Amino acid sequence: MGYLFKNHEPVSDGIKRIALEQLDKAVEHTTPEVKNRDEAIHAVRVAFDKLRALLRLARAKHNDDIITHENACYRDAGRRLSEMRDTTAMIAAFDTLTEHYADQLAPDDFATLRTPFIRIRRKQQSDQNEALADVARMLKSARPRVTDWPVDDDGFSALRQGLTRSYKKGPTSMAQAKPSVGNLHEWRRRVKDLGYQVRLFKPIWPRMLEGLADEIERLADYLSDDHDLAILRQTLLQQPPEDRTQLEALVALIDQRRGELEVEATRLGEWIYVEKPNAFVRRFEVYWRAWCAETKVDAIAVR
Repeated sequence: MGYLFKNHEPVSDGIKRIALEQLDKAVEHTTPEVKNRDEAIHAVRVAFDKLRALLRLARAKHNDDIITHENACYRDAGRRLSEMRDTTAMIAAFDTLTEHYADQLAPDDFATLRTPFIRIRRKQQSDQNEALADVARMLKSARPRVTDWPVDDDGFSALRQGLTRSYKKGPTSMAQAKPSVGNLHEWRRRVKDLGYQVRLFKPIWPRMLEGLADEIERLADYLSDDHDLAILRQTLLQQPPEDRTQLEALVALIDQRRGELEVEATRLGEWIYVEKPNAFVRRFEVYWRAWCAETKVDAIAVR
């Protein structure tokens, strides 16, 4: 079924089914037979993001300890792969940046600044198998615990508190995003959570919610590109440059592109967070109830 709720499926069963599917997908990408390690690491990290968004949706006051523990488990496993992901992401950010400004640059501009990242990635590739093996062991130990995840009940009320919290944190994180890379990362995390959670609800009104989920994903892409450029900038400035002029020119391009991305992200964020959290969640609850009622009517008509 995929990363979606199903009608006539108890919410508690749906959450656990989806979690198990994501765990199994992640495990598939940790086997020695996987050929492209960069793609495998990305796929595993996406599965972790989806699992953590699911956990945050299911979180309620009485189950915070268990959910917090599970969330930390996937967070720590993701960190085991983060260093390798960050290097790959910086190379991709470098290439995307120079492609974006290709009409202003010569083909080999900044090549000497890019080379050290390639060397680092080559060194890290020898550690990828070990890292993926460590993560595979963690995933296999986490799988049996899914059946014990505490979920409030089997209706929308099991999801209301988590969805409200996710939406509410968005505007707060957006307001605090600019001062630091850490704050920017926090907003990106909140946006990704909401995007994955909205996709879980897509069957209740596919056309409308798919459009909303796509816009949230676009915002997440802006923030991811901005974040990767910020990390690239930090890393470049920490290394002794062979050519100070080239470094300053590249940093200036990074700053220019980040400014463009932040304008687009803020504009889109203001649109996505236009509602009050309670109004946003009430709207989803109305959709949910209509979806359940519609399916019941269809079932009666078939009889």
